[in-house]
Amino acid sequence: MDDVRYGYPRTTHVDHIVGHELDPRVPTHFTALNLRGQVVIFEVPGGDPEHARLLQGPHLVGTGADLAPVLLTFSGDAKHPDLVVTVNGLQVLFHNTGTSYAPMR
Repeated sequence: MDDVRYGYPRTTHVDHIVGHELDPRVPTHFTALNLRGQVVIFEVPGGDPEHARLLQGPHLVGTGADLAPVLLTFSGDAKHPDLVVTVNGLQVLFHNTGTSYAPMR
């Protein structure tokens, strides 16, 4: 079923207002990929590809790691929510700085 829903490589898309947009009515688009076990997230603020960013997520190991879907959710401040990346039972948080995301350590 994951092949149908997420394809291969596993791909997830979500739109959300995160405070990085020039126009607050146009949400930011996120695309998360599991590329052979390396999670990467593309952020396109307010649909503006000129300001696109790449976030590097966790590197997964083990048999079938490349088959795990990546889920993106948001938490915290409604105006500048943090990004929560969930994959294979692991959660990685990216802090919203107001203009971009930074990995939380």
